[in-house]
Amino acid sequence: MARAAKKLVRPYLFSQVFKGTAGGLDKGGLFDPVLNSDSKLFIDPLLIEASDNPHMATAYNQLRKHFEKAVKLLAASKAVNDPAWKAARGILDLKERSETCLGYGGSSISGNSRSEELRERILTTTKQIIELGEDNPEIISLMGMFEEGVGPDTISDLTTFAILPALCALTEEFCQQNRVPVRQFKDYFGAMLPENPIDPAKPILLVPQDILRDLPLATDWSDVSRVTFENEKIRKAFNEFVGLISQATLTEKKEAIKKTALLSLEHFRAILDAVLGSSDSYDPKADPLNLYRFREMIAGDLSAFTQPGLKVGQPSAAELQRLVKLIIAHFTTLVEKNNLWELLWHGDKPKREKAAQLIFFAVADTFCKANDIDIAPETNPGGGPVDFRFSKGYTNRVLVEIKLSKGKVVQGYKTQIGIYQGASDTDRAIFLLINVGKMGQKLAEIEKHRDAQVQAGLVVPEIVIVDGRRRRSASVRDTLLDVIDDDFEDDDDTDGE
Repeated sequence: MARAAKKLVRPYLFSQVFKGTAGGLDKGGLFDPVLNSDSKLFIDPLLIEASDNPHMATAYNQLRKHFEKAVKLLAASKAVNDPAWKAARGILDLKERSETCLGYGGSSISGNSRSEELRERILTTTKQIIELGEDNPEIISLMGMFEEGVGPDTISDLTTFAILPALCALTEEFCQQNRVPVRQFKDYFGAMLPENPIDPAKPILLVPQDILRDLPLATDWSDVSRVTFENEKIRKAFNEFVGLISQATLTEKKEAIKKTALLSLEHFRAILDAVLGSSDSYDPKADPLNLYRFREMIAGDLSAFTQPGLKVGQPSAAELQRLVKLIIAHFTTLVEKNNLWELLWHGDKPKREKAAQLIFFAVADTFCKANDIDIAPETNPGGGPVDFRFSKGYTNRVLVEIKLSKGKVVQGYKTQIGIYQGASDTDRAIFLLINVGKMGQKLAEIEKHRDAQVQAGLVVPEIVIVDGRRRRSASVRDTLLDVIDDDFEDDDDTDGE
């Protein structure tokens, strides 16, 4: 069960709360977490062995020993719910881990237990693999490949629990070297760890960047198919189970790869060998989700976001709308005239919609801080509209829905109209459409739909266009701005578009 995605108001980085630690985090290759929100990165167990962090050698041994206990118990089990099975069940702790501030939780970093049914399916599949003759403890790391409901957060949290002693030791050492205030946490092996100021009952655990991925390999179908289908036997067997793969759902694909793996020990080991060692960590330089650029912006120089002479009036619906439009205008200027468009692109392809949403949120938050505006941007980190509200009890909101032109623009606009018209009559909405190419007739279609709604006497979101297309250089910028659509593959995102 995933944590309910709550709204994030005013992000706090570890390096901002604990002053002077940014350099140490960077030098140590450690991730700088947002303490009041989960970042959408996950620990991939397949990356731990190759990590450059010295504590991860110990972590890898802890991971194998932890899963090895479960595998041995399942091998000894004669029936579901016998003593060995129950002991294995106790080892596979699926509780969500909030200490690393990773995952899908939004501003909610409280841990919950996942369903017992999910744990039973993991145990059952692991037992089937053991009966084939495979006892490599890392088979549990592959459950995201085989089981519906075992997502990246489940694999990450399961791994976190297994390597908790190493993460405690790593964090304790960093805090000692960088003079970070700590206290003893008895439930964490007595380690001296920093409190999370958002939830002082919980410690913060730091994590090496090179064991993080935006999706653990075994849960990312594009990577699963890439590394496993190089084997012709596996590809052929898989196709016999799934039929027309272009029409298969992810659930059907997982079931087909599971059936393929369980055909024989040879098939399973071919898949295991293909996956082990094939994972690459999230690249901070490419930063496809803008997770690192977001951190740089909210912790950086505010001067570029300051508007001299800006005066804020008394809270009102009209004043709220005016301020949000100022933020959007500033975002537009940064994108179109100050090279912020570069953060919307990875090479010659646009980044995912979530990356654009995160950069807009960073601009909004930084603009508010730079201009001493008492207005709080909020964002649902799982996707969806960005909201703005006055932070001192003011109830009106302006909803800002961000879509990229390459995605399902018309569907997105119609969906937002439904949300908007069902919301409070004090709410207002803006549909912020970022042109990264592949616009086609989408703008004309949503404008036609808007006009029909207006003629029917209904309120509709305002449409604002931002030109986020690539510029090669200042000398050819004007020429490129005249190009209607860049010629790149239209790979629609799956994150709510």
